Amino acid sequence: MSVDTYAKKANKSAYRTVKDKGVEVLISKHLASKAAAVLIEQKKFLFFKWLSVRAQLYGHAT
Repeated sequence: MSVDTYAKKANKSAYRTVKDKGVEVLISKHLASKAAAVLIEQKKFLFFKWLSVRAQLYGHAT
């Protein structure tokens, strides 16, 4: 997993963009082609923030 808060100049051609709740997540095209769903979850407690991204693959139950 890689996290970058500034990717405006990055080459995004190898990635697919998923946007949800004001967050943009770049997912490799290989993973996106095998994913049935991409789930983005944001949690906040006081001044702490967590972000989790889960991919549900075709043919696999979660």
